[in-house]
Amino acid sequence: MSDVQEIIENYGLGNLIAVEKISSGLMHQTHRIKATSGVYFLQCLHPKLSSQEILDDYVRVTQHLQRKGFESPRVIATRDGRFLVCDQSDRMWRLTSAVRGETFEKVTSCEQALEGACMLGRFHVGMADFPHDFESNHPLHDTDGHLAKLTRVLSEESSTDDSFGVHKASVEIFSLIEQVRLPEDLPIRVVHGDPKISNIMFEDSKSVGMIDLDTCNRHSVLVDLGDAVRSWCRDGYEDEYQNFHLDRFDAIIKGYIRSGFRLTREEVRNIWRSGPLITLELASRFARDVIEDEYFAFDEGKYESRKAHNVARMNSMLHLARDMMRKRTSMESIVESNFADLGEME
Repeated sequence: MSDVQEIIENYGLGNLIAVEKISSGLMHQTHRIKATSGVYFLQCLHPKLSSQEILDDYVRVTQHLQRKGFESPRVIATRDGRFLVCDQSDRMWRLTSAVRGETFEKVTSCEQALEGACMLGRFHVGMADFPHDFESNHPLHDTDGHLAKLTRVLSEESSTDDSFGVHKASVEIFSLIEQVRLPEDLPIRVVHGDPKISNIMFEDSKSVGMIDLDTCNRHSVLVDLGDAVRSWCRDGYEDEYQNFHLDRFDAIIKGYIRSGFRLTREEVRNIWRSGPLITLELASRFARDVIEDEYFAFDEGKYESRKAHNVARMNSMLHLARDMMRKRTSMESIVESNFADLGEME
């Protein structure tokens, strides 16, 4: 019996009909489970995202969203009431209900970007009055923390050989990121933490909900917008050289405004920075994992090692960030024109 089937045996799902492995995602290993009792998602959680504190936060977030009428997963308990199952390799597994609709691995149109941004804004609206403090402390967009860790691994690396180009790329990452830092006094709100398009559910071309809510925490909402801009305003995958699409950036701004979430003037002024900031931050994380070789999943069919895949990701994110910086003036004009008719902001 496979690991997946052994884990499923802990739940009262009825007869198992189908198990489908979902290939997208850099962190968790996800399977779509179809049984006589319904459709579910079973995830083998990444070791750094499998603590009891993160699970407790996840449960509170999903329960809050459900009370708001927001489409989101709910955690399914085992027969003996557990929310996490540990396998023989000490990996932690979680089963959740499926959210209606379908996901996409990448954005292919401005309409899709607009719908995704509208859903992200609705998520921010729904979480605006979240009453709990987060137990976990794992903000994915701790820029200073990520740069400090990259500095540490660069200094500790025993070899001076830069055959992977990490040292050279890191110099550029550190230089560019100083030009796009966000002000420290922006409002702190609940953010999703990983708003890639595959975490937004669509039905009949309309966005209907969000999934993968275990990265939620408090931060500036601009890190969510920046991550959306980074991942939605380009074609291809994260290891491919792609340029920045201004028309999709415009669609994101329009969709976010449509959600009804209100930004402050200072937040609006700094939207343009958010995309390159998160892009460079991710480049720094890929650079670090080239050396540490332990964090991100990699495509074994395309690359001989995690290091090789992370080098490609690092270089493609740097390429994208450079293109964003070249298009700064256009980005600022798009933001200004879209927010011009809103009148007074907070």
